[in-house]
Amino acid sequence: MDKQECLRRMKELNVYNLFHYRPETKIIPRALPEDEVIQAISAGISAGVRWMLVFGSEDVYFIHVHPVNGTKTRKVPFGEISGGEVQKGFLFGKIVLILGEESIKIENCPRRTMPQVEAVLRNYLYGIPSTSREREG
Repeated sequence: MDKQECLRRMKELNVYNLFHYRPETKIIPRALPEDEVIQAISAGISAGVRWMLVFGSEDVYFIHVHPVNGTKTRKVPFGEISGGEVQKGFLFGKIVLILGEESIKIENCPRRTMPQVEAVLRNYLYGIPSTSREREG
C-alpha cells in the first residue's frame, strides 16, 4: 500500500482529520502489505501504550511509534480472533478483541471510529455485512 492510497482511504473513512498529525499514519504504508485494503482505523491505549489499529481485509495491524524506542507493529489475523466487543461511551469508546485465552483491551478510542470498527468485527466474526450508513460513520 502506498502513501497516497492510505491517505485517500483515511479520507474516505472520515478519519483523516482525527489522525493527521499522528506519527503512526506515516508508518501505515510500510506496515501493510501492498494488496491490503483498509476497512477501518481507530486508535487507543492498551497496556499503557498508545496504538493505532488498522483493520485490513485479513488482519488487524497494531502500530505504535515511540520517538526513542522506535516502531512496534503486531499483526493479528482475523482467524485468531474468537470474539470481540465495541463499546461507545459519551466521548470515547473501547474495543476488546478476544484471541483464545488472551484478550486485548483498547481504551480511549475516538468515538467516531466505533461504528466502522463494529461493522468490520461483526462482518468477520459473525458474517453480518455492514450497512452503508454504518460504513460512513
